Amino acid sequence: MSFRSRVSGRASSLFLLELTARFLARHFVTALEMTIIAVMFSGCFDLDSSLFNNDALTSYNLRTSVIPESLRTQVVLTSQGKKIYGYFVKSSNAGEKNIILYNHGNRDHLQFYWDRVELFYKMGFNVFIYDYQGYGMSEGEPTESGIYSDADAAYYYLQSRGFSDGQITVYGFSLGGAPATHLAANTFTPKCLILEASFASASALTQSGTLLDMPGTFVMKGEYNNAEKIKLVASPVLILHGADDKFIDLEKNGKVIYRNANEPKKFIAVPGADHSEVPWKMGEAFYISEIKKYILEP
Repeated sequence: MSFRSRVSGRASSLFLLELTARFLARHFVTALEMTIIAVMFSGCFDLDSSLFNNDALTSYNLRTSVIPESLRTQVVLTSQGKKIYGYFVKSSNAGEKNIILYNHGNRDHLQFYWDRVELFYKMGFNVFIYDYQGYGMSEGEPTESGIYSDADAAYYYLQSRGFSDGQITVYGFSLGGAPATHLAANTFTPKCLILEASFASASALTQSGTLLDMPGTFVMKGEYNNAEKIKLVASPVLILHGADDKFIDLEKNGKVIYRNANEPKKFIAVPGADHSEVPWKMGEAFYISEIKKYILEP
């Protein structure tokens, strides 16, 4: 690159910085909006790395105060040529045939969501939870196509254990709503589909999170279009969403998915609940009762 080209490039950068400084001086700009402006000027339009807030582990350390170690089995599956890890939890009721296939949120790994597994165990059901590629001990890096492949691998594992479609309830929390909806729309017809604090699409998620009215494809590679896929789901659908969810807005997400879902369906807006507080704001006993009742009598 010539000296003149380098000077010209620096001059352009300084000009952009000056314009940005003038804009910020004249307008109130939140920290989040400043981040978006920085992303725009850097030429990077991908927020998938922020969506997948994954954490790697070399081993899992799961408490046994509720679920005895004897009733859980570590499982290794293959998805897109990568090893992914999960845990099968056997019900304390010897004859129980129902199982919950749990698709967790975007944080950390399955160990972080073990308290949710304990709630399902208290309901008397079998449970299977797994880590997406790049989460926990699972190999690879998370992508939209990857989490769908991971969910399929989890379903085929349950098939191999003898569970029929009518015995499997698919549950998706937050990000997990995407693979959960994918399973119910494209892979098989579960006993029922339960979505908690799920987003309608990439566009709805970015609008909820940034408070800016910009297309989701401007900042995310994937579509994650749960609101469209839900139209293909023939199973009963239960949607739970915190009324005070500050991360995934109730009106633009939970209610949109519910409107698009086929009957039979049920919607529960939980007063005072933020994004990850639904079971606790409902109250553990009431949450357990409602989920168990919907699975057994949808």
